[in-house]
Amino acid sequence: MNSGPGRKPRREGQEGPPFLPATPVVNVNTRVCCNCCNCCNCCNCKNRCSEPGATGVHPGEPVSGTRPIHETGASDGTLSGGVVDIGAVIGIATRPSDVWPGPRDKLYLPYLFLRANAGDFGARPINGPFWESPDILIEPGVTPDRAPLRPNELGAVAKAGADNTLYAHVWNLGQAPAPETLLEFFWFDPSLGFDGAHAHFIGAAWTDLGARGGAHSHRLVRCPVSWRATYVNGGHECLVVRVSDSVMDPLAAPAWDARLNRHIGQRNIHVMSAEEAAGKPTLPIAVGPLFGRTAIVDVARADANTMPWLHLVTGDRKATFGTALPTGDTGLTAPTPAGTPLPNLAAVRDPRSAGLIGNGHAVDGDGQQVGFHATDGDPGNGNARVYRVSGTQNGALIGGYTIVVLEV
Repeated sequence: MNSGPGRKPRREGQEGPPFLPATPVVNVNTRVCCNCCNCCNCCNCKNRCSEPGATGVHPGEPVSGTRPIHETGASDGTLSGGVVDIGAVIGIATRPSDVWPGPRDKLYLPYLFLRANAGDFGARPINGPFWESPDILIEPGVTPDRAPLRPNELGAVAKAGADNTLYAHVWNLGQAPAPETLLEFFWFDPSLGFDGAHAHFIGAAWTDLGARGGAHSHRLVRCPVSWRATYVNGGHECLVVRVSDSVMDPLAAPAWDARLNRHIGQRNIHVMSAEEAAGKPTLPIAVGPLFGRTAIVDVARADANTMPWLHLVTGDRKATFGTALPTGDTGLTAPTPAGTPLPNLAAVRDPRSAGLIGNGHAVDGDGQQVGFHATDGDPGNGNARVYRVSGTQNGALIGGYTIVVLEV
């Protein structure tokens, strides 16, 4: 690709397609799967699958009975010290595409991510709740052309049946800037895990990020397309934002797993008022793809102090909500096919004694759902109830959905 003058990529508020920046661009040849077929006959896959010892499995593709993995690559130790430029990254022609000359923080590359929590610096995997990102924000009831550059309330929730504006706070902790940063906004029905088949695309935006330590190493970016939220039986839909630079810091696999992939931010939070919770709704939550393995799905009360996202609601880093004492029961219905009606547990005096809810269930196969139900009373002024529905496989956390009850 020739270097030389060019037009800047489209940014928020600009029209037209993105263009290359006015900086030299270096071609980097890597072997990747083009996903154009199912039989490894495309040129890149054919080369990879014919290598000695090859399994025919593409990078990041799940083997039967396993979940997709995230391949981070490895260092060959050629970096002796200091920070190297992009030329050193690709300087050894025989270096495989997944081998680097040194640690990522020493390379002249961007390091893009969305936080899973307030103290997140991009290291993966995340061991705790990774679906409560503070970097996905909402201005409810307003279209993007009328929305402020920054939402009026950082802890706001969407309005059902109305236009809502989404924002993403994206970060670059790499040594190099990322002038071609793409953000993609999606919504999903309430679910513990995601895949492309169930993704609903909202819109995309471009921005540029400076290198770490600079004033522009992180930005709040507004989605140019409004999100008209609809709730499924009273449950808030889930939001996912992906950030990438196709040349310097691509998305890579797995494409929907925020626990393993720093390029993905996930907001699976349903905030209910005490008045809504008094109706004792049963919220359907899809389990998501299980990749041939059994999952354990359970629900537990959580201390409000373990949910840093609540600081966005209070607007104070030091102030959060008290944890309301239990006054009732909480549980999950047994797994049923997604989309099937759930029982009206609000009409049942004691759903647990009736055998309609339990603390957790084993789930086999894709396309399953559970129903969340709680009978606790009003949390009281200044208090919150936090319930986390989580899924695990072989003891590892694979997804979750958080329900918060506030007296608002």
